[in-house]
Amino acid sequence: MTPDNALPNVMITIYGKPKQKKTSDALAAFPTALFLGVPSAITLVAQNELGFTPSVHPESPKNLVSLVALLRELADTGEAKKYGAVVIDDLSHLCQHSMLEWADESPMGRSGKKDRFFPYQQLNQHLLEIAHLSRHLGVHLVMTFHERTPGTNADGRFCPGGPNVPSRNQVETLPSWCDLNVRAMVDPNYPDPWFPGIYYCDPTNPEWVTGDRTGICSTKTPGNLREILRASESNYKLSRLPGLEWQDEVAQSVADDMLGGAAVPDAIQSAVSGRTDNPLHLRWACQDGIARGVLLQQGQRSLFDFNEKETKSANSPTLPPPPPSK
Repeated sequence: MTPDNALPNVMITIYGKPKQKKTSDALAAFPTALFLGVPSAITLVAQNELGFTPSVHPESPKNLVSLVALLRELADTGEAKKYGAVVIDDLSHLCQHSMLEWADESPMGRSGKKDRFFPYQQLNQHLLEIAHLSRHLGVHLVMTFHERTPGTNADGRFCPGGPNVPSRNQVETLPSWCDLNVRAMVDPNYPDPWFPGIYYCDPTNPEWVTGDRTGICSTKTPGNLREILRASESNYKLSRLPGLEWQDEVAQSVADDMLGGAAVPDAIQSAVSGRTDNPLHLRWACQDGIARGVLLQQGQRSLFDFNEKETKSANSPTLPPPPPSK
């Protein structure tokens, strides 16, 4: 097996409506990561949903300018490698705040009015700089965004839905650099009894910006980055928090029972029976196990068995359709 430090680092974009567990999943997948964002918000999620206090950079970026400076410092000093991953939480907010500042700073044009294109030029420049720096951090990178629905730009050109950035023309800028772009959604049929979160990924759908270089994601992928990367041919083994290495045993127990035909509630009860660990840590492990079990079930299908794929797709409940183009 290839050691994790010899595997390529992945660059990930997650976008979706508010409260779709984007931050939660980034925390669960990369609990030892360095988080860049609002410390109180990130810590609140980690402590109340997962039972730990994450490493959050004390200097929360206020805009894209400060974020670029911070990423450059992390890349130049190698500081990011101490954490194994960097998570930028809610880039949509940073983009919107930056646009307000750039609008105030816009130079005067020949008409005597402020240059209205200046903020968009700055946005494009800084998004490209973030993409460039992210590839030189030497660690995994996750970026979360709110969702922007499909629509048309000022010229009437169709722009797909994706990460919510202030310009429709820039929706694809960061995703084009990423290895994994997914849309966080809810599927009532996903068997997680705590939260039925999934990741939608279908590069053939022009309505939404999604993509996957792991070869794992589909229109109904478990919303679990840890298990997605583990299921890939690269077979990533992401770090657990010190003292919580046992979570993989619990996760595997749940997954094995699911593969054996057990109902998810029964698989959970069997895995946690007699354990006295923190309930939040147990739930975390069980949710990983559910995702692992679903991915293993999906992986049992032959890569060339198209009939089975079509049958399963036809018999399975469909997701709600994407919002109509505006």
